[in-house]
Amino acid sequence: MMTDPFIESQWQELIAHLRTCAESVTSDPQEKRKFVEQCESFSNNETPAGYRELLAATAEAARLAIAWQAPRAAEIDHESELVDEASEESFPASDPPPFSRAHA
Repeated sequence: MMTDPFIESQWQELIAHLRTCAESVTSDPQEKRKFVEQCESFSNNETPAGYRELLAATAEAARLAIAWQAPRAAEIDHESELVDEASEESFPASDPPPFSRAHA
């Protein structure tokens, strides 16, 4: 069966984006290797036969990329909480200087 050139190009682009995500979402070598292996497993699927199948594959790739980012999202949430806490603790120092129209 001949694959639609548009579907084929979009499939290859999806795989390239997923590979980029797998390689850049973490700096941990073990995690990176695991994510790249999962990407390679995904890319070994057959090219989708039609647009609906391509959309389903895109959704599957998105779920995979989101799962890779979950541990990092928890770190970011924690970092945001620390920044918020530090901001609250420094409240008096963070008040703006009083405004005055008087000139010296």
